[in-house]
Amino acid sequence: MGWFWSKFSSAPKDESHTTQPPTATPENLPTPAQPQPQSRTLTREEKEEAEFKQLWTSLENDIRSGAQAAKDSSTPTQPSDSSLQTPLASIAPDSLYPDTMSCRSAFDYAFFCQSLGGQFVNVYRYGELRSCSEHWENFWLCMKTRTFSEKEKSRMIRDHYRKKAIKYKTGPSSEDVWEVRMEPVRNAFQGDFAALEREMKAEEESEERKAARAAMTPMQRAATSI
Repeated sequence: MGWFWSKFSSAPKDESHTTQPPTATPENLPTPAQPQPQSRTLTREEKEEAEFKQLWTSLENDIRSGAQAAKDSSTPTQPSDSSLQTPLASIAPDSLYPDTMSCRSAFDYAFFCQSLGGQFVNVYRYGELRSCSEHWENFWLCMKTRTFSEKEKSRMIRDHYRKKAIKYKTGPSSEDVWEVRMEPVRNAFQGDFAALEREMKAEEESEERKAARAAMTPMQRAATSI
């Protein structure tokens, strides 16, 4: 009998030592995979808007950098010994052409040329509408050279202005019509100007009399000769 009661009394003790299976918690649950966003093809209008925003951002950066440079230049600085010993500018032919370009100014010129006011100025100056392709070429060249090194950027801008000089400065010249003066003018404002004025006035009166006589009829000429 003692063995029977000991058997039943040990059963609850064994049940208390049995391990319960772990319950699933939210931390242990596997996280579902996030769906990958599908790439959408941009339309033509959206691409143009993105390019315009990028262009506008770069122009704003130019404006801020120009304002900062103007602020720095307005601050007086003491000249150092090295700046006093800076050599003079080069007199090489390449130094005749600028090696810097402002993208903001180039855009302003091109945008104004495309406007109604810009074409009105062209009609007023040249008597016709003018193309704005040259202004846009300057602007896109400036934007293209923004990512280049300073040396390469200066070289490309200088070559651009050299080609423009060859295009516009090698055409007809006033020397094709007028003879070149090989000797300087001397004593140009010396002499008796009163006598010169009397001579010019006498020549004018003589020309007027000849013209009036040529306009007379033969009868009038005979009457004036009597």
